[in-house]
Amino acid sequence: MVDHLITTGSIQSKVINDVSIQNMKIFVQAEVKKALSTQKSTAQLLDQLGMKNSSFTLEQRLQTFILGKYEIWSEENMSKSLKDIVPPHLQQKALDSIPDLSHFIVKKGKEYFDSAEGKRHLEDMLDDFFKERGKLINLIQLFIGNEKLIDKIQPEII
Repeated sequence: MVDHLITTGSIQSKVINDVSIQNMKIFVQAEVKKALSTQKSTAQLLDQLGMKNSSFTLEQRLQTFILGKYEIWSEENMSKSLKDIVPPHLQQKALDSIPDLSHFIVKKGKEYFDSAEGKRHLEDMLDDFFKERGKLINLIQLFIGNEKLIDKIQPEII
């Protein structure tokens, strides 16, 4: 009975037919709609399906995949110049954006060095520079008077 009634062919004919495939599509579509409309996170959904620590595993796999692709790309393009890799329209776009980028960098630099944090950073850099030049700093301070050196340098940098 098993040899004649329950065969691979009979099971395939019951499972793989137009009606079964259509029913599976309807079922999968309904499950996908449920999953998309839920308030649960992806990690919660995967945990519900029995995939514990799935977000970590997915992140790890994605990271491995991306790093692998990057390494392959890097090896293929290591000997090429940037001009050979970047398409001409992107090169032109980069060239066109240089004035705006320069203006932005200068503006942010001025804002930073004009801030209290920037001034502190400059003072630290000056202190480090003059640590081993003790006599030189005293000589400079004689010429500029009692005003702090940073108060003379900061406006010049800005």
